[in-house]
Amino acid sequence: MNFSQLQDALRANLNLSNIVMKGAYLICLALAFELLAWWFNRFIEKQVSPLITGDATREAGWRMRRRTILRQTPKAFSRSIIYAVAILLVFNLFGVPILPLSIAVGAIIALFAAGLIPIFRDMTQGYALLAEDTLAVGDQVEIDGHVGTVERFTLRATVLRDREGRSHILSNRDICNVIVAKRREETSKKS
Repeated sequence: MNFSQLQDALRANLNLSNIVMKGAYLICLALAFELLAWWFNRFIEKQVSPLITGDATREAGWRMRRRTILRQTPKAFSRSIIYAVAILLVFNLFGVPILPLSIAVGAIIALFAAGLIPIFRDMTQGYALLAEDTLAVGDQVEIDGHVGTVERFTLRATVLRDREGRSHILSNRDICNVIVAKRREETSKKS
């Protein structure tokens, strides 16, 4: 598309009635996608809720953190996809050819995703470990031959502190065998 074609397209699209119609369409599109995002969030809440109750004996701070991550991670992922589709529809509304744009953005995303595969594997395994309540901060565990107390646990890595005080930073994608020697339980239980 050259400059004169762009000017012609702008003149054709920038009259008052066209702007009003496109504005109404944008509002309807935004409402529809917000409704879709709300529905997906409700669906995710229903799917995650059985996983939430598996940590009743854990420390309150850890429970809150775990539950927040279990709920918010898939919601953020689904909302990102929904908004990406909405943005493509907005571009289409204003006459931007979306097929070349989609191919270009898809190629860039694929290029970055190929480099980030190890991180995605870490996060997927970390989410699975969190969902199954396999590990928590304070647990005494043996992970693939590393023995220690879980000092830190994120979706990306697990940090163990052994008896000599050394830190073992384990990538979650490499965690295969977990033996829990002692779980850290709620310290202040009500009588």
